[in-house]
Amino acid sequence: MLSIVGTMPRRSFAAMAALALLGGCTTAAGVDRPASASTAQCYTQSIDSRTGRIWWKEQRWRYASEAEATKAYQTIASGSDPWPNWFTPSQQDLPVGTRFQMALGKGQPETSPGGFGTFDNIESVRDVRVHLAVEYAWKPEIDRVVTYEVIKPMPVKIGPIGPQADPHGCAWLPGRWSQLQMMVPAANRIEYLKVLAVRPID
Repeated sequence: MLSIVGTMPRRSFAAMAALALLGGCTTAAGVDRPASASTAQCYTQSIDSRTGRIWWKEQRWRYASEAEATKAYQTIASGSDPWPNWFTPSQQDLPVGTRFQMALGKGQPETSPGGFGTFDNIESVRDVRVHLAVEYAWKPEIDRVVTYEVIKPMPVKIGPIGPQADPHGCAWLPGRWSQLQMMVPAANRIEYLKVLAVRPID
């Protein structure tokens, strides 16, 4: 008798085995969900995780081999790069008068901005998670948006937001909005900025 394993591509068999371990939970598209609604963590480094499968479906075509594609995904899952892996940002000075927005976590003073802002309009916490790719561990509670204006030329890197694989709820955060990364020490950032507006989001 012909073995089922012998006729099945390696990755497909691994995916089926992972599904079996998860109790066969799938969506209509065949993407697995966490084993239960209470599951808050998942092993995102695995290409057979929910986040890995979403990425594989969207981006596998960009790579000549499964090994290259898997390595590229695992780099994303490490959370070490804020940019897409097809983009290399260059440094420039943000001119005086430039305005941008930033989402702040609960208890974070407006005078202590984080390292990243966006030129897109943030309307909800969902925007922050999905379009700005802010993982839960980085900012568990997001409650407001600040509009800043540059008051002296500030060195930054500018480009699109790279995706992230968030272990909290096995969430795939595609990013893709604009971002600027401030290339000044955290303690000195407010010297380059003034607060124009603060508004709540949920």
